[in-house]
Amino acid sequence: MNRRVAFLGIWLTCFFAAPLNAQTPEPLRLSIPMEPAWKAMLQLLEKRELPVAQADRVKGKILTEFYEYSSGPLTESHIAKIGIKPKVSDADWIKVEYQLDIELQLIEARVTLATVATNIKALKRDFLGAQTWVNIPSNGTLETDLLRSFGKDLFGERFELPAPKKGYWERDPKYLPPQDDRIPKVVGPERPTP
Repeated sequence: MNRRVAFLGIWLTCFFAAPLNAQTPEPLRLSIPMEPAWKAMLQLLEKRELPVAQADRVKGKILTEFYEYSSGPLTESHIAKIGIKPKVSDADWIKVEYQLDIELQLIEARVTLATVATNIKALKRDFLGAQTWVNIPSNGTLETDLLRSFGKDLFGERFELPAPKKGYWERDPKYLPPQDDRIPKVVGPERPTP
C-alpha cells in the first residue's frame, strides 16, 4: 500500500511539474546521411554568428558559446519571449543569455535525428546591488526557430516543421456529444418529431 501511495505521489509531482520545465520541440527526423546534416548545422550556426564552444562529431554534439540575447531596460520583456520568466519582485533583470545544445544522431544509414535544447540564464540585481545568475526554462521558441531554419537550409523555403502532437489537456474531448445533439428539440404542432 505504501508503495502505491509513494508511486502516486511521484507521478503527481512529475505530472504537475511538467509544464514548469523547459519546453523543447520534438526531434526533427531527416532523411539524409549524418555528414551533410553535420556540415549544414555548422554552417547555419556560422551564418547566425553563434560561435561553437564544443563540437564532437563522433558523439554528434554541438554546444555554442553563450550569446547575449538582451540587456538593459527591456530585458524583462525579452526573457518572456524565449523562456518562462520567474516572478521576481525584489530585483531587476540586467541581462539574458542563451546557449544552444544540439545533438545529431545517426538512426539508419540515411536517417539523422536533430535535437535542440537551450540553456538560458538571466542576470538579476537586487536592490542592495547583489547580482546572481538565474536559470530560465525555455519556452521552445529558440529551438523551433533553429530547427525550422535548419530544414529550410537543407530542403528549401517551403520546408515546415511537423505540427506538434497535442498533449492530454489540449485534445478535444471525445465524450461530449456533437453540439446539435445537446440542444433539446422542441416538439409541437409546427415541428414534428424526427
